[in-house]
Amino acid sequence: RASGDAGAVAIGTAVPDDPQLTARVEREDGRPVRQPERVVFDSTARLPIDGKLVEEAPEIGLTVVVSRAAPRTAVDGLVSAGADVIVATGSNESARISSALAQLGERGLSAILLEGGPHLAGAFSDAGEIDEIRLFLAPLIIGGSGARDPLAGQGVDLVKDATRAREMTCESIGDDLLVRATIEDW
Repeated sequence: RASGDAGAVAIGTAVPDDPQLTARVEREDGRPVRQPERVVFDSTARLPIDGKLVEEAPEIGLTVVVSRAAPRTAVDGLVSAGADVIVATGSNESARISSALAQLGERGLSAILLEGGPHLAGAFSDAGEIDEIRLFLAPLIIGGSGARDPLAGQGVDLVKDATRAREMTCESIGDDLLVRATIEDW
C-alpha cells in the first residue's frame, strides 16, 4: 500500500469489512511510512459516517467516488466528516470508471492499488484500466458454490479472447506466493 498513491475498494467491501486501508509497515529507519490516499467507489454515498474510513478522514485522506444518483444529504454528511467527494459521470460503468480515474489523476493520484471487490475489479477490467495484477496465493482452501469470484464484470468466455500478461514474476512472501502479471506498459 505504501508504494502507491492510493488504495481503493468498492462499497461492497468497505461496509462489511470496515477496513482502514492504511500501510501498516515501518521504514527501515523506524519512521512511519507515508499513508496513501484511501478511495471508496460508492455510487450512492452509503459509506457509514461511523466507519474507520470516515472517522480517520481528517488525518488520513479519503476520497469517495459517487455518481449523480448519490443523495445530496449523504454526500454532505461525508464532506462534513472530512471526506473528499468526487462525482463520476458517464452513461455506463466503464465511462464512470474512466471519469473517476481522470479526476483522481488531476489530484495527483496515478498509482492506485485496487484492493477489494469483484464488481469493482470487473468494472476496471471492462474499462481497460488495469495495468498490473498482483495475486496472492495462500496455503488455504476456501470457496464453494456460493463463493464470490475475484473478478466480475463482462469478462470473456473464450480463452482466445482472454487478456494475456506481458510479463510475470513470482515471489515468496512468508507462507504466501505473490504472482505479478504486467498487463499494460504505461
